[in-house]
Amino acid sequence: MKIGILTHYDVNNQGAQLQLYALYMQLKSLGHDPIVLTYRKNYDFDPSKEKRNQITISSIPYILKNFLFEKGIELTWHNVKKYVINKKFREKEFRYGSYCLTEMGAAIVGADEVFSLELGVNIMMYGHGVNTENMIAYAPSIGQTDLARIDRYHCRNLISSGLKDFHSLSARDKHTQNIVETLTGRQAGIVCDPVLLYEFPLNDFKLPKGTPTKDYMVVYSYDARFILPEEIKAITAYAKAHGLETVSVGTYHAWCDVNIACNALEWLKCIQGAKAIVTDTFHGTIAAAITECPMALTYNQSVNANKMLDLIDRLGLQERTMSELSFMELERVFSRSIDFVALRHQIEAFRHTSLKYLTDAIDSIK
Repeated sequence: MKIGILTHYDVNNQGAQLQLYALYMQLKSLGHDPIVLTYRKNYDFDPSKEKRNQITISSIPYILKNFLFEKGIELTWHNVKKYVINKKFREKEFRYGSYCLTEMGAAIVGADEVFSLELGVNIMMYGHGVNTENMIAYAPSIGQTDLARIDRYHCRNLISSGLKDFHSLSARDKHTQNIVETLTGRQAGIVCDPVLLYEFPLNDFKLPKGTPTKDYMVVYSYDARFILPEEIKAITAYAKAHGLETVSVGTYHAWCDVNIACNALEWLKCIQGAKAIVTDTFHGTIAAAITECPMALTYNQSVNANKMLDLIDRLGLQERTMSELSFMELERVFSRSIDFVALRHQIEAFRHTSLKYLTDAIDSIK
Protein backbone atom coordinates (compact mmCIF):
# COMPACT_ATOMS: atom_id res chain seq x y z
CA MET A 1 0.00 0.00 0.00
CA LYS A 2 1.20 3.52 -0.71
CA ILE A 3 1.21 5.33 2.63
CA GLY A 4 1.84 9.03 3.05
CA ILE A 5 3.71 10.44 6.06
CA LEU A 6 2.73 13.84 7.45
CA THR A 7 5.36 15.22 9.80
CA HIS A 8 7.82 18.12 10.15
CA TYR A 9 9.92 16.76 7.32
CA ASP A 10 12.09 19.78 6.52
CA VAL A 11 13.22 20.77 10.03
CA ASN A 12 16.97 21.35 10.36
CA ASN A 13 17.11 19.08 13.38
CA GLN A 14 18.65 15.64 13.81
CA GLY A 15 15.86 14.19 15.95
CA ALA A 16 13.14 15.27 13.52
CA GLN A 17 15.09 13.80 10.61
CA LEU A 18 15.71 10.54 12.46
CA GLN A 19 12.08 9.96 13.47
CA LEU A 20 11.00 10.50 9.84
CA TYR A 21 13.68 8.09 8.60
CA ALA A 22 12.65 5.51 11.21
CA LEU A 23 8.94 5.58 10.30
CA TYR A 24 9.75 5.57 6.58
CA MET A 25 12.02 2.53 6.93
CA GLN A 26 9.61 0.74 9.26
CA LEU A 27 6.85 1.05 6.66
CA LYS A 28 9.19 -0.25 3.97
CA SER A 29 10.12 -3.22 6.15
CA LEU A 30 6.40 -4.03 6.45
CA GLY A 31 6.14 -4.17 2.65
CA HIS A 32 4.53 -0.77 2.09
CA ASP A 33 5.41 2.11 -0.22
CA PRO A 34 5.96 5.21 1.94
CA ILE A 35 5.96 8.74 0.61
CA VAL A 36 6.70 11.95 2.53
CA LEU A 37 3.85 14.41 2.11
CA THR A 38 4.80 18.03 1.49
CA TYR A 39 2.95 21.11 2.64
CA ARG A 40 3.60 24.74 3.49
CA LYS A 41 3.91 25.17 7.24
CA ASN A 42 1.77 27.82 8.91
CA TYR A 43 3.47 30.46 11.10
CA ASP A 44 0.53 32.80 11.70
CA PHE A 45 0.97 32.76 15.49
CA ASP A 46 4.69 33.59 15.33
CA PRO A 47 5.52 35.05 11.88
CA SER A 48 9.14 35.75 12.82
CA LYS A 49 9.83 32.00 12.88
CA GLU A 50 8.98 31.62 9.19
CA LYS A 51 12.10 33.41 8.02
CA ARG A 52 14.14 31.42 10.50
CA ASN A 53 12.80 28.03 9.45
CA GLN A 54 11.91 28.47 5.76
CA ILE A 55 15.08 29.23 3.78
CA THR A 56 14.19 31.62 0.94
CA ILE A 57 15.56 34.84 -0.56
CA SER A 58 13.34 36.87 1.79
CA SER A 59 14.87 35.16 4.83
CA ILE A 60 18.43 36.34 4.06
CA PRO A 61 18.16 39.66 6.02
CA TYR A 62 16.76 37.75 9.00
CA ILE A 63 19.56 35.21 8.89
CA LEU A 64 22.22 37.91 8.62
CA LYS A 65 20.78 39.85 11.55
CA ASN A 66 19.91 36.98 13.89
CA PHE A 67 22.69 34.58 13.11
CA LEU A 68 25.70 36.19 11.49
CA PHE A 69 25.69 39.43 13.48
CA GLU A 70 24.16 38.29 16.78
CA LYS A 71 25.36 34.68 17.04
CA GLY A 72 28.58 34.80 15.09
CA ILE A 73 29.95 33.43 11.86
CA GLU A 74 30.91 30.04 13.33
CA LEU A 75 27.38 29.16 14.46
CA THR A 76 25.91 30.52 11.22
CA TRP A 77 28.32 28.52 9.09
CA HIS A 78 27.65 25.38 11.15
CA ASN A 79 23.89 25.71 10.60
CA VAL A 80 24.37 26.32 6.88
CA LYS A 81 26.48 23.17 6.62
CA LYS A 82 23.93 21.20 8.61
CA TYR A 83 21.12 22.48 6.39
CA VAL A 84 22.96 21.36 3.24
CA ILE A 85 23.79 17.95 4.77
CA ASN A 86 20.20 17.36 5.93
CA LYS A 87 18.79 18.46 2.57
CA LYS A 88 21.05 16.00 0.71
CA PHE A 89 20.12 13.27 3.20
CA ARG A 90 16.39 13.82 2.61
CA GLU A 91 16.82 13.91 -1.16
CA LYS A 92 18.72 10.61 -1.05
CA GLU A 93 16.47 8.73 1.37
CA PHE A 94 12.89 9.86 0.70
CA ARG A 95 10.30 10.21 -2.04
CA TYR A 96 7.88 13.14 -1.87
CA GLY A 97 4.38 14.10 -2.93
CA SER A 98 1.77 16.73 -2.13
CA TYR A 99 -0.56 15.95 0.78
CA CYS A 100 -3.62 17.07 -1.19
CA LEU A 101 -2.74 15.63 -4.63
CA THR A 102 -0.90 12.35 -4.02
CA GLU A 103 -2.86 9.14 -4.61
CA MET A 104 -2.44 6.91 -1.54
CA GLY A 105 -4.18 4.21 0.40
CA ALA A 106 -3.62 5.86 3.78
CA ALA A 107 -1.76 8.71 5.47
CA ILE A 108 0.05 8.59 8.81
CA VAL A 109 0.30 11.74 10.90
CA GLY A 110 3.29 11.60 13.23
CA ALA A 111 5.44 11.60 15.04
CA ASP A 112 6.94 14.79 16.49
CA GLU A 113 4.87 17.79 17.64
CA VAL A 114 2.52 17.64 14.67
CA PHE A 115 -0.57 18.64 16.72
CA SER A 116 1.13 21.66 18.34
CA LEU A 117 -0.30 25.17 17.97
CA GLU A 118 2.86 26.95 19.09
CA LEU A 119 3.55 28.53 15.68
CA GLY A 120 0.31 28.22 13.71
CA VAL A 121 -2.48 25.92 12.51
CA ASN A 122 -1.53 23.19 10.05
CA ILE A 123 -4.94 21.84 9.02
CA MET A 124 -3.59 18.79 7.18
CA MET A 125 -2.20 17.41 10.45
CA TYR A 126 -5.80 16.98 11.64
CA GLY A 127 -6.78 15.28 8.37
CA HIS A 128 -8.30 18.29 6.59
CA GLY A 129 -7.58 18.37 2.87
CA VAL A 130 -5.51 15.16 2.81
CA ASN A 131 -6.16 13.06 -0.30
CA THR A 132 -7.29 9.90 1.52
CA GLU A 133 -10.15 8.83 3.75
CA ASN A 134 -7.82 6.65 5.81
CA MET A 135 -5.98 8.75 8.36
CA ILE A 136 -3.80 7.11 11.03
CA ALA A 137 -2.25 8.96 13.96
CA TYR A 138 1.05 7.34 14.92
CA ALA A 139 2.74 8.80 18.02
CA PRO A 140 1.74 12.43 17.47
CA SER A 141 2.56 14.98 20.15
CA ILE A 142 0.84 18.26 20.91
CA GLY A 143 3.92 19.56 22.74
CA GLN A 144 3.17 22.19 25.34
CA THR A 145 -0.15 23.16 23.71
CA ASP A 146 -3.09 22.73 26.07
CA LEU A 147 -6.87 23.09 25.85
CA ALA A 148 -6.68 26.72 26.95
CA ARG A 149 -4.46 27.57 23.97
CA ILE A 150 -6.70 25.58 21.64
CA ASP A 151 -9.73 27.55 22.80
CA ARG A 152 -7.86 30.86 22.75
CA TYR A 153 -7.18 30.35 19.05
CA HIS A 154 -10.73 29.01 18.46
CA CYS A 155 -9.38 25.72 17.11
CA ARG A 156 -11.40 23.21 19.14
CA ASN A 157 -13.93 22.45 16.39
CA LEU A 158 -11.27 22.43 13.69
CA ILE A 159 -9.13 19.88 15.53
CA SER A 160 -11.89 17.70 16.95
CA SER A 161 -13.83 17.44 13.69
CA GLY A 162 -10.72 16.27 11.88
CA LEU A 163 -9.49 13.81 14.50
CA LYS A 164 -12.92 12.26 14.97
CA ASP A 165 -12.74 11.03 11.37
CA PHE A 166 -9.32 9.36 11.81
CA HIS A 167 -9.32 5.64 11.14
CA SER A 168 -6.95 5.04 14.09
CA LEU A 169 -5.80 7.29 16.92
CA SER A 170 -2.73 7.12 19.16
CA ALA A 171 -0.45 9.52 21.02
CA ARG A 172 3.20 9.74 22.00
CA ASP A 173 2.67 10.97 25.55
CA LYS A 174 0.04 11.20 28.26
CA HIS A 175 -0.59 14.92 27.78
CA THR A 176 -1.37 14.44 24.08
CA GLN A 177 -3.47 11.38 24.84
CA ASN A 178 -5.63 13.31 27.30
CA ILE A 179 -6.28 16.14 24.85
CA VAL A 180 -7.02 13.83 21.90
CA GLU A 181 -9.46 11.77 23.97
CA THR A 182 -11.13 14.92 25.33
CA LEU A 183 -11.58 16.38 21.84
CA THR A 184 -12.77 13.18 20.15
CA GLY A 185 -14.46 11.09 22.83
CA ARG A 186 -12.40 8.17 21.52
CA GLN A 187 -9.57 6.16 23.02
CA ALA A 188 -6.03 6.86 21.88
CA GLY A 189 -3.40 4.42 23.05
CA ILE A 190 0.16 5.52 23.70
CA VAL A 191 2.79 4.22 21.29
CA CYS A 192 6.52 4.85 21.09
CA ASP A 193 8.31 7.37 18.92
CA PRO A 194 9.49 5.88 15.58
CA VAL A 195 13.11 6.13 16.75
CA LEU A 196 12.24 3.62 19.46
CA LEU A 197 10.02 1.59 17.12
CA TYR A 198 12.54 0.95 14.35
CA GLU A 199 15.54 -1.30 15.01
CA PHE A 200 18.43 0.61 13.46
CA PRO A 201 21.26 -1.42 11.89
CA LEU A 202 23.83 0.58 13.86
CA ASN A 203 26.77 -1.51 12.61
CA ASP A 204 26.05 -0.26 9.09
CA PHE A 205 26.39 3.41 10.04
CA LYS A 206 29.60 5.45 9.94
CA LEU A 207 30.90 7.96 12.44
CA PRO A 208 30.72 11.54 11.17
CA LYS A 209 33.87 13.24 9.99
CA GLY A 210 35.57 15.00 12.89
CA THR A 211 34.62 12.49 15.60
CA PRO A 212 37.54 12.34 18.10
CA THR A 213 39.66 9.20 18.19
CA LYS A 214 40.09 9.60 21.96
CA ASP A 215 37.32 9.23 24.55
CA TYR A 216 34.60 11.86 24.32
CA MET A 217 31.27 12.89 25.77
CA VAL A 218 28.43 14.25 23.64
CA VAL A 219 26.67 17.50 24.49
CA TYR A 220 23.33 17.62 22.71
CA SER A 221 21.07 20.61 23.14
CA TYR A 222 19.84 23.32 20.81
CA ASP A 223 22.27 26.21 20.39
CA ALA A 224 20.05 28.56 22.43
CA ARG A 225 20.38 26.27 25.46
CA PHE A 226 23.35 25.13 27.58
CA ILE A 227 24.66 28.67 27.36
CA LEU A 228 24.70 29.75 31.02
CA PRO A 229 28.25 30.18 32.38
CA GLU A 230 27.60 27.85 35.32
CA GLU A 231 26.28 25.10 32.99
CA ILE A 232 29.25 25.39 30.65
CA LYS A 233 31.65 25.33 33.60
CA ALA A 234 29.98 22.22 35.03
CA ILE A 235 30.14 20.22 31.80
CA THR A 236 33.68 21.21 30.88
CA ALA A 237 34.90 20.53 34.43
CA TYR A 238 33.33 17.08 34.42
CA ALA A 239 34.82 16.26 31.02
CA LYS A 240 38.28 17.42 32.11
CA ALA A 241 38.08 15.45 35.36
CA HIS A 242 37.34 12.28 33.41
CA GLY A 243 39.69 12.80 30.47
CA LEU A 244 36.93 13.36 27.92
CA GLU A 245 36.67 15.72 24.98
CA THR A 246 33.36 17.56 24.67
CA VAL A 247 31.61 17.02 21.34
CA SER A 248 28.57 18.97 20.19
CA VAL A 249 27.14 16.86 17.37
CA GLY A 250 24.24 18.17 15.30
CA THR A 251 24.19 21.55 17.06
CA TYR A 252 26.81 24.22 17.70
CA HIS A 253 28.30 25.21 21.05
CA ALA A 254 31.43 27.31 20.73
CA TRP A 255 32.68 26.20 24.15
CA CYS A 256 32.83 22.52 23.16
CA ASP A 257 36.13 21.02 21.99
CA VAL A 258 34.57 19.73 18.77
CA ASN A 259 31.46 20.75 16.80
CA ILE A 260 30.17 18.38 14.12
CA ALA A 261 27.60 18.97 11.39
CA CYS A 262 26.27 15.63 10.14
CA ASN A 263 23.20 13.71 9.03
CA ALA A 264 20.84 11.92 11.40
CA LEU A 265 22.39 8.47 11.04
CA GLU A 266 25.91 9.79 11.68
CA TRP A 267 24.53 11.68 14.68
CA LEU A 268 23.15 8.45 16.11
CA LYS A 269 26.44 6.63 15.50
CA CYS A 270 28.41 9.41 17.21
CA ILE A 271 26.23 9.06 20.31
CA GLN A 272 26.75 5.31 20.28
CA GLY A 273 30.53 5.85 20.37
CA ALA A 274 30.45 8.33 23.27
CA LYS A 275 31.39 7.52 26.85
CA ALA A 276 28.54 9.73 28.04
CA ILE A 277 25.94 12.21 26.85
CA VAL A 278 24.40 15.28 28.48
CA THR A 279 21.11 16.26 26.86
CA ASP A 280 17.86 18.11 27.48
CA THR A 281 16.12 16.86 24.34
CA PHE A 282 13.55 14.16 23.66
CA HIS A 283 15.36 12.48 20.78
CA GLY A 284 18.74 12.89 22.46
CA THR A 285 17.34 10.82 25.33
CA ILE A 286 15.98 8.16 22.97
CA ALA A 287 19.27 8.04 21.04
CA ALA A 288 21.15 7.44 24.28
CA ALA A 289 18.70 4.71 25.29
CA ILE A 290 18.85 2.71 22.06
CA THR A 291 22.64 3.03 21.72
CA GLU A 292 23.11 2.28 25.45
CA CYS A 293 25.14 5.40 26.09
CA PRO A 294 25.28 6.57 29.75
CA MET A 295 23.16 9.71 30.01
CA ALA A 296 22.56 12.70 32.25
CA LEU A 297 19.20 14.32 31.54
CA THR A 298 17.57 17.66 32.14
CA TYR A 299 14.60 19.46 30.60
CA ASN A 300 12.97 22.88 30.29
CA GLN A 301 9.72 23.22 32.24
CA SER A 302 8.13 25.61 29.73
CA VAL A 303 9.53 24.11 26.53
CA ASN A 304 9.56 20.31 26.63
CA ALA A 305 8.58 19.07 30.09
CA ASN A 306 5.45 17.19 28.92
CA LYS A 307 7.19 14.89 26.50
CA MET A 308 10.48 14.59 28.41
CA LEU A 309 8.90 13.60 31.72
CA ASP A 310 6.60 11.12 29.99
CA LEU A 311 9.53 9.50 28.17
CA ILE A 312 11.70 9.38 31.30
CA ASP A 313 8.91 7.66 33.25
CA ARG A 314 8.13 5.14 30.50
CA LEU A 315 11.76 4.09 30.12
CA GLY A 316 12.46 4.12 33.85
CA LEU A 317 15.19 6.75 33.58
CA GLN A 318 14.24 8.83 36.62
CA GLU A 319 17.67 8.32 38.22
CA ARG A 320 19.32 9.83 35.14
CA THR A 321 17.70 13.24 35.67
CA MET A 322 19.53 16.14 37.28
CA SER A 323 17.93 18.63 39.64
CA GLU A 324 20.24 21.22 38.05
CA LEU A 325 23.06 21.13 35.55
CA SER A 326 26.01 21.24 37.94
CA PHE A 327 29.31 19.41 38.37
CA MET A 328 28.02 17.65 41.49
CA GLU A 329 24.86 16.49 39.73
CA LEU A 330 26.86 15.22 36.75
CA GLU A 331 29.12 13.29 39.11
CA ARG A 332 26.13 11.89 40.98
CA VAL A 333 24.25 10.74 37.88
CA PHE A 334 27.22 9.31 36.01
CA SER A 335 28.48 7.50 39.11
CA ARG A 336 25.39 5.29 38.90
CA SER A 337 25.43 2.45 36.40
CA ILE A 338 22.47 1.78 34.11
CA ASP A 339 20.88 -1.64 33.86
CA PHE A 340 20.90 -1.71 30.07
CA VAL A 341 19.46 -5.23 30.00
CA ALA A 342 16.35 -4.02 31.83
CA LEU A 343 16.22 -0.91 29.62
CA ARG A 344 16.45 -3.08 26.51
CA HIS A 345 13.55 -5.21 27.71
CA GLN A 346 11.52 -2.07 28.45
CA ILE A 347 12.13 -0.78 24.92
CA GLU A 348 11.34 -4.14 23.34
CA ALA A 349 8.02 -4.38 25.18
CA PHE A 350 7.06 -0.82 24.18
CA ARG A 351 8.17 -1.54 20.61
CA HIS A 352 6.06 -4.72 20.44
CA THR A 353 2.78 -3.06 21.47
CA SER A 354 3.47 -0.04 19.25
CA LEU A 355 4.21 -2.16 16.18
CA LYS A 356 1.01 -4.12 16.78
CA TYR A 357 -0.97 -0.86 16.81
CA LEU A 358 0.64 0.26 13.55
CA THR A 359 0.19 -3.05 11.71
CA ASP A 360 -3.37 -3.48 12.97
CA ALA A 361 -4.27 0.04 11.87
CA ILE A 362 -2.91 -0.52 8.36
CA ASP A 363 -4.23 -4.07 7.99
CA SER A 364 -7.74 -3.03 8.98
CA ILE A 365 -7.71 -0.62 6.05
CA LYS A 366 -6.61 -3.31 3.61
